[in-house]
Amino acid sequence: MLVTLVEPFPQEFFAGRSAFELAARNLFALIRALDVQAPGFADAAEMRAVLVVDGVAVADWSTALGGVSEVLVLPKIAGG
Repeated sequence: MLVTLVEPFPQEFFAGRSAFELAARNLFALIRALDVQAPGFADAAEMRAVLVVDGVAVADWSTALGGVSEVLVLPKIAGG
């Protein structure tokens, strides 16, 4: 599946690279795979990211990814 990261994550962790083609059984495994490439990313994602699976924001990282075509990793936006 295509995994797309939105700034600041590409610059902060992946030397500017914002798209990856990865396979993972669930969101936990996906974040772990990204963390292998950029140590520390998993901790940052837990606190600062929203994961969007085929257009739907998902809070449960145990969500299965079978048949998913795209995951977006977006920064959380604070509002008030």
